[in-house]
Amino acid sequence: MQARIARGALSKDRAAFHLATALLAVTSLAASAPAASQPDLSGVWGMVQHDRLGAPFFIPVEPRLNATGTAVTAAFVAKYDVENHEANGACVEPGMPTVMWGIGGAAMEIVQQPERITLLSELANQSRRIYMDGRRAPDSFPDQRVGFSTGRWDSDTLVIETTKVTEWQAPRWPHSDRFHVVERWYLKDAAEVAITGLRRDRPPPKIEGQVLINEMTMNDPAWYADTDYKVTVVYRRLDDLMLEDNCSEGIWMEQLETTGVEVPAEPR
Repeated sequence: MQARIARGALSKDRAAFHLATALLAVTSLAASAPAASQPDLSGVWGMVQHDRLGAPFFIPVEPRLNATGTAVTAAFVAKYDVENHEANGACVEPGMPTVMWGIGGAAMEIVQQPERITLLSELANQSRRIYMDGRRAPDSFPDQRVGFSTGRWDSDTLVIETTKVTEWQAPRWPHSDRFHVVERWYLKDAAEVAITGLRRDRPPPKIEGQVLINEMTMNDPAWYADTDYKVTVVYRRLDDLMLEDNCSEGIWMEQLETTGVEVPAEPR
């Protein structure tokens, strides 16, 4: 009898715990849900296409460099064998702006909250934090591969400004530390978008429902001859699943196998 009473009390405790957990989850969802006038961008997305056909993932047309940018990048290529030692092959994070399209089939997840939107990319496990609380990039904030991003809503469009991106001298979108990106994210019905896919030699994918549009405008007053250089990227919703990118583990193990450890000789 005492055992049955104890089990009954335990069941009530569990029920109360799960009820409290459910109420907490509902409260958290309500607090983090976007306002009615703002679209819900949350979920997992995969790139469908960009508007520079000819390369599956890496955009083949880049902004024109000015004399300074040309000199800096030429010196880097002359000094290092980047053709046979590509950064991606060594698991160097793509950073901005490449992380937004050079995702090699990897998914990205958008976590939307009122004061911050977080973008998690499978590629190199990179993340972007887009602050929506009106703050500016602190002067003391260090440059980093994805920079520092702030955002605001312009009606149903999310406008993101990114600065403090680490200088990149190697091929594929080189830029100085004055590189600046403005993105405009919005949802659109797939039927209203010219879906071409990424390859001219393959039929375009059939997509229904909404797609996410990212209109990117890039400037670099130190290295770019072009101003307001634009690239548009289209993403579609994927299943709500994300994987990890553990490329660096393979490189580490390869180095371990190559170098090895000297085993001391056994005493005679």
